[in-house]
Amino acid sequence: MREGTSGFWINKIDGAISIGYEDYGVSQFGGGCFEKTYYLNKENSKKFLSALKKEYKGTLREMVETAFGKNFNDPLFWDFCKKNEITFTSSTWSS
Repeated sequence: MREGTSGFWINKIDGAISIGYEDYGVSQFGGGCFEKTYYLNKENSKKFLSALKKEYKGTLREMVETAFGKNFNDPLFWDFCKKNEITFTSSTWSS
């Protein structure tokens, strides 16, 4: 499904974190785009940062890239969150 990826982005606002990515040229969408964003509330953002810091070093972006890949691997993220009892919501968009 991930024919091309624009990479991922991270936003941190008022203690909450959102992580997203956009794939383009997705054959399942007739060559269109697919965007996924994960949202961690303030409490889960703290748990996420704490868990990342136990395993990785660097800035938030560097730790996320090391943990989940430059193109952001969803299953690795899901497993990491499950292992560390971190909950999140998500949204998707496609064109």
